[in-house]
Parts: sequence; C-alpha cells; structure tokens
Amino acid sequence: MSVFEIILLIIGTILPFYISIKNYHLNRKTPLILIGCVVILHLIFEGYRWQMIPSYIIIVILVWCLYKQKAFFRGRWFRKIFSGLTLMLLLLLGWGLPYVLPVFALPTPTGNYAIGSQYFHLKTTEDEIITSESGDKREMMIKAWYPATLRNEKTEPYLNDGGRIGFAVKYGLPKSTFNYLDHVQTHTYSNPSVAKGEYPVLIFSPGIYSIASGYYALIEEIVSHGYIVLNINHTYESPGALFPNGEIKYYSTAYDRKYNNQEMADMIWAALQNFKKASTEQEEYAAIEDLIRNYIAAEITIRWSNDISLVIDEIEKWNRSSFLANHINTSKIGVFGHSQGGAAAGQALIDDTRIKAGINIDGMQWGPMIDTMLTKPFALISSDWDISHPNFNKHVFHKGSISDFYKAKIANSGHSNFMDIPFMIRMPIINEAGTINATEGIRATTEMALQFFDKYLSNKPFNLLELKNGHPALEIELINNSKTNKNVFHTFAPGIKHDR
Repeated sequence: MSVFEIILLIIGTILPFYISIKNYHLNRKTPLILIGCVVILHLIFEGYRWQMIPSYIIIVILVWCLYKQKAFFRGRWFRKIFSGLTLMLLLLLGWGLPYVLPVFALPTPTGNYAIGSQYFHLKTTEDEIITSESGDKREMMIKAWYPATLRNEKTEPYLNDGGRIGFAVKYGLPKSTFNYLDHVQTHTYSNPSVAKGEYPVLIFSPGIYSIASGYYALIEEIVSHGYIVLNINHTYESPGALFPNGEIKYYSTAYDRKYNNQEMADMIWAALQNFKKASTEQEEYAAIEDLIRNYIAAEITIRWSNDISLVIDEIEKWNRSSFLANHINTSKIGVFGHSQGGAAAGQALIDDTRIKAGINIDGMQWGPMIDTMLTKPFALISSDWDISHPNFNKHVFHKGSISDFYKAKIANSGHSNFMDIPFMIRMPIINEAGTINATEGIRATTEMALQFFDKYLSNKPFNLLELKNGHPALEIELINNSKTNKNVFHTFAPGIKHDR
C-alpha cells in the first residue's frame, strides 16, 4: 500500500472511536482539514483505485460526523452494534483489498540495457481453425521487447487493454476492474529506438488463457541483458489480444467447450486412475502414453509450435524493414515459454531447425516429444510440485537427449511464480504461488535462462550447475546421453514441418 492510503486507513480505524469518546471536545476544523489534505494528496500522487472504496466510505461517514459534531457510535445499543459491525466489515475490506490487490513494484532489471517495446501485427495465410468464420486467417499480435536507447520516452502502462479487459472478462468482472494498474511502474519504455548493436532473439510463448504479456518480471530482466524477446499472443487462446484497429479478440469459450469436452475429461480421468494404480515405471508409461499424444493439449502444443515458426518466418523481413532492422542476429534464435507455452517451446525446438536452444518453464510436455530424442540444448524448469501432482514429464522425456538437457526445480515455488501474478495478487490460495519470495523465484529463473541462452546461443563458457550456489532454492541436474548412446536417431512426428 502507498503512504497516503495507509494514513487514510489509520484515520478510518482510529477516528471513529476517538470522536465517540464521551468527553470528546476536539475542534472539528482540525480533523476536517487533516482528512481533506490527506485525501487530496492521495488523489494527486497515488490516484483513485476501487480497492480503496471501503476506506472512502468510512472517510465520508467521518466527515459527516465531524461536520455535524456527532459521535460515530451513538444511539441505542442495537444502533451501536450495527455501526460497529459495519465499521468492522469496511475496515476488513479497507485493509484487505489494497493488500491483496496492491499497486505492486516489479523487480528492477539488473542488466545494462534500457528496455523498449513495440508491437507487430502478424497476418498469415494460415486458416484460423478456432473461429467458425469462413475464410478467416490466423493473425496474431507480437510484442517485441528490445534493448533501447532512450530520449524522452515514457514508461508504458502495465498491460494494454487486451490483457486488462480480457482478464476482467475471464472472471466476469467489470471491464474497468484493472484500470488501477495504471499506477504500477514498469521498466519498459514505449517505442524508443533500438540500442546500437545486433542481438540474439528469443521467442516467448505464454500459458494458455493467461495474460500474454503478464511476464514483465521475467522478460524485462532478460531483455536488459541484451536480448530481443518476441512475445506471442496466441489469438483466441489468451484472455484478450488488442489489435491496431482497437478490436479485442477474447478467449474462445465456444471452441474450448467443443473440443475440451467430455471425451477429453474421460481420457484424462482414466489415465490418472491407471497412473495412480501403477506399481512400476513401465506401467506408469503405459497408463499415460495415449494421453500424452492425443489429449487436447497435444493439439494446442503442435498448433502453438506452428505459431512460433510463423513468427520466425518473419524475422528476416523484420530485420530488413522494421524498427528492429539490422538489430537481429538471425543465426541466434532461441525459444522459451511457460506452462502450455513451455510445451510449445519444446515442440518448436524439434519442429524448426532454425531454433538453436529452448526452455520449457513448468509446462507438461504434451504431444510428439514422447517419441523424440532431443538433439539440441534444452532445459526443463519446474515449480515445486506437490507429491500428489503426477509427474508425466519424466516419461515424456524417456528417450533422453544427445545434447545438453537440464532438469531444474525452484524449491517452494508454485506454477504462477514464473509470472507476475504473485506480485499482482498477494493471496496464495488465489494466485497459485508457492512460499518462495516472489522476487527470488524470478531471479533464479531469469539467471538460469540467461546463462542457458548465453551458453548455447553465444558460446559463453558458463557452468549452469554452479547457479545453485547463488540460489539455494534452485535444484539443477545435467543429463547428456551422448556418451552412453552411440547409435541414436531422432524420430519426428509425421506431418510436422522441420524447416520452413
């Protein structure tokens, strides 16, 4: 909470009791002037936000009581009890809402570069299968984050209307619910020039039905160290994508209901029951093999992998004629993603030969990976799954890798600790975060991602296993089958493009 918000809440907590004291004789002008000054300073420097409405109501009641020289608690016992219960409810909400949904501070990036962002509107010739409109083609908004040279640019607001309104619509809230995010200070500047130089490019794919650019803490840190990140918004599969004409395309609940149906629910239920009953790893594998290949998430994984390749198709053109012209090192392309986007990143690594290395951040690796031995550097970073969470990934990657393959875990973390959600919502039962400090969770993840891509895109001599020395929560191991498997081959799923 901000300073004047806290002062208003203290006034609202103490003053109702003080002015109800029997011998209260304070000149009403003094508290009225004090309250007026605090409210004005709050609105000027911190701004209105709806989380403070209970506090505003208490202040209005107090002003009326002071002006009329009335006690807050007055009248018969029933009226006093009612006033007390009302005040308790308002104070509970008044203190609770600004804390649970704060104007939060993002971690300060530690790299040497300032951060800029602009958008690409990517129109493709691919059919859009999610909508029912005949002739509809796939189009996406791509947010480019890049090292910047600043002049007089301003920092951008936290999330655009696509993310804000889409997030509100997702939970059935008023569209203005997240307007208070205007008060959140980002470290990303709107439309500055790209800093002199040529930079590796990373394609980032977010979680499904998650705010596509709700990863400021993760992405700002990476970009500040000299990377361009192309942040995909997978249209109709995020809460909202804002297009240049002002249209917002929301998550397609109709498509989800049609294909994420009872058949899918039965498939996963049966697989989980058989998985739990299994007494050997072979039985576990048999229980989930069909699920990994054919569950709806496997289809999404392949489709999003194709989205990633569609973005890479444009990189050469953007490097010739866009604000990124002559700043992209097209020989250094990596991919990473979170949750469903992490699975897409892993799939893209085996689908597209132009990608040199990839990271799956806490994603179940649905789809053809189960039939594949990896041949390129890959990292799997997981949250600290509860013991009841079935670990399918250990079976998905059973073929191993002939390149460096890292398995890492952030102890005491939850699925959302790789997003901005733990900063935005301070209630673990809602935000799905672990008990780890939110900033430390992000720092461990970004440092591993940076050293991984520095090593495998730029050939810097990092030993990623030493990262755990600076991050006690990070558990990491390196797996490489190249010495034990001499005669290995790479199996690709049929129908997937390997070069474009």
